[in-house]
Amino acid sequence: MIDIRESLLKCNLKPRVESSLPGRLRLLFPRYALLPDSARPYLHYVEDVLKLLPGVRTVRINIRIGTVLVMFDQTVCTARQILRWVDIVVDTGIEIARELEDAAAKDEKDIASLVRQRLVLRLPQCRESEKTKRRSETC
Repeated sequence: MIDIRESLLKCNLKPRVESSLPGRLRLLFPRYALLPDSARPYLHYVEDVLKLLPGVRTVRINIRIGTVLVMFDQTVCTARQILRWVDIVVDTGIEIARELEDAAAKDEKDIASLVRQRLVLRLPQCRESEKTKRRSETC
């Protein structure tokens, strides 16, 4: 059963595309201000997890207004893949938070390492689904 807190968190972390140019994507998180204060200390990890996606070159975050500027190699990934990756990152973060509620308190570095490991495992699924999609389009 989905917890109401998880639903609210997913809603608050749903980005809107402000600008999409070749190799440049600006995302706005319009409900950023509604995030719980307990989530704000972890926002600096956004850059790290976005850069895990192949093709993402730089990430600039404006915490004051809730925007993220992503510069990427459009021959390697697309804006659509970046948006899908954001969804995967949010889902993975919520899964881990749920697991950690029941576990003993963990160090922030341990949590960051766990998130990174889980996300790296999800990367091949993203790439594989895109390969399958491309193959079906060419047939």
